[in-house]
Amino acid sequence: MKHYRNLSIGVLLAVMLAACATPYDTQKSFWTFGKGFETMQIAPDSWQISFVGNTNTDRALTRKYVMLKAAELCQKAGYPYFSFNNEQTNRDSVAQYGAAATTSDILWGSSTIDKETSTVVEVTGLKSKPSSPASRIYNTDYILQHLTTES
Repeated sequence: MKHYRNLSIGVLLAVMLAACATPYDTQKSFWTFGKGFETMQIAPDSWQISFVGNTNTDRALTRKYVMLKAAELCQKAGYPYFSFNNEQTNRDSVAQYGAAATTSDILWGSSTIDKETSTVVEVTGLKSKPSSPASRIYNTDYILQHLTTES
């Protein structure tokens, strides 16, 4: 009986965690089911940042997370400004789960479709703000002071 109680508690915790959006501080790994951040420095002043969120993480939240991560990386490297290059955000269906039972000739069941939202961007840190930029330039300090990780 104790085994079933522990199993029930484990299942309840898993369901509760699955019902939340992927948190900001998540690093992509096997244990996070491929959700979270992955960053790679691609030049002395540039990084590729990707974030994959679960079904409850929408496009706006993934973009906000990537914007904050870019500002953190650039500030740490000493760049007061940055720009995004090659930004791509997608929301894809990745799995369908279902359960069914039959009684005589009637099939009863339900299913759910999992979706994941992903954003991939290349970020370039800038020492100064260009006078006539080719793309939008973001102020690192402003982003860090005004954007939060709350959904």
